[in-house]
Amino acid sequence: MSDSEAKGPSLLVVEDDSELSTSLVLYLESEGYEVTLAEEGETALEKATRLPGYDLIVLDAKLPDLSGFEVLRQARDDGVKTPVLMLTGLGDHEHKMRGFQVGADDYLTKPFETEELVARIDVLLRREAEASVEGGTFRVGGLRVDLDSEEVTRDGTSVDLTGLEYKLLAYLLRRRGRTATREQILRDVWDLPTEVETRTIDRHVNALRDVMDGDGEDSWPIQSVYGIGYKLEGAERIEESQEAAS
Repeated sequence: MSDSEAKGPSLLVVEDDSELSTSLVLYLESEGYEVTLAEEGETALEKATRLPGYDLIVLDAKLPDLSGFEVLRQARDDGVKTPVLMLTGLGDHEHKMRGFQVGADDYLTKPFETEELVARIDVLLRREAEASVEGGTFRVGGLRVDLDSEEVTRDGTSVDLTGLEYKLLAYLLRRRGRTATREQILRDVWDLPTEVETRTIDRHVNALRDVMDGDGEDSWPIQSVYGIGYKLEGAERIEESQEAAS
């Protein structure tokens, strides 16, 4: 590939099974990705925290020296926000919860089809690209949220939110459809250490629910993800043409 040609998304693949890792690298490269391979946890952690970083990390949970869970935990503690797809043979609920709790964005259990892996990678990359767009106007839960002006209205009337309530709403909106763990919210919204225990998040979520549509867990736009955190569902971007017509 010449320097003038556009490069595909950069992936860090962490997998200690040499046969699987070789086939994964070859397949992902054939799909247009730029792939770096790490076969040990310590090496993976060093690469994951190195700037300028990767667009996405495919991380095996079971590694010979440092588990994928620990790699991810330390990387998140170091401020790495790269999307992570956990790739593992451990398919039970407990391990899935552990993966999400330390900051995984998705979870794929071995054995898997490479087409599904690529599909999940593409979804995570697309969500990350959408989340990186700072501006835009959205409708969610009966609210109109303008991320450019930081205005929240309902039926044309301003909705009075505290600074932290708005910051939490904007954070969940930019991550719409994705689970935000309590640890991520503490780190990214409250700027607190991830080990801090607090019910403040719940109080702010409830305050936001009070001004949004929905009268129960099944209908609230901000959904609880049991034992993990929260995610926002049902947000729709308002295009300029829609604004002009309304």
